[in-house]
Amino acid sequence: MENGFERTYWANDVAELLGISVSALRKWSLRLEADGYCIIRDEHDRRAYRERDLIALRTMKDFLSKKMSMENASKAVCTMYSDHPITHKETSIVPHDKKRSDERYQEIIDKMEEYMEQQKAFNQALLEQLQKRDEYIDNALKLRDERLMQSLNEIMETKKLLAVAQEQPRKKWYQFWKG
Repeated sequence: MENGFERTYWANDVAELLGISVSALRKWSLRLEADGYCIIRDEHDRRAYRERDLIALRTMKDFLSKKMSMENASKAVCTMYSDHPITHKETSIVPHDKKRSDERYQEIIDKMEEYMEQQKAFNQALLEQLQKRDEYIDNALKLRDERLMQSLNEIMETKKLLAVAQEQPRKKWYQFWKG
């Protein structure tokens, strides 16, 4: 105990210390609590693990590694380490290293800000690419329309010439010598 407060650990720290995943720790904690073991919680209902909880969890890990079932391991741990249940009101939770937590949060904030800046740059580059693509498509469509109109004009001119040629009375073959 430090200054009347017992040192506590959060789930991530405990999982790391035990060499297990956070989800496995959560599963073990639920099983222990179901069998009557008391793990304290903070004002946000997060579990805070004490030194004695770490010992109990290490023991549970040993039992499980020896192929004991989860239920039997939990009951054995509860029998060994549940001398007296502790209520939420009996223990105040003070994180053991506020500075470390603040540094972690600051790191997370810094990473998020960096990510946001990268995302902004990516979005800007994407927007520029989209604008260039739209401009390219517009130019290609204009060029296609111009060529199409030119082809249509040529076709119309050809049709006019054919119509004029067909309108002129045809001279029969014997009329070629008549002048």
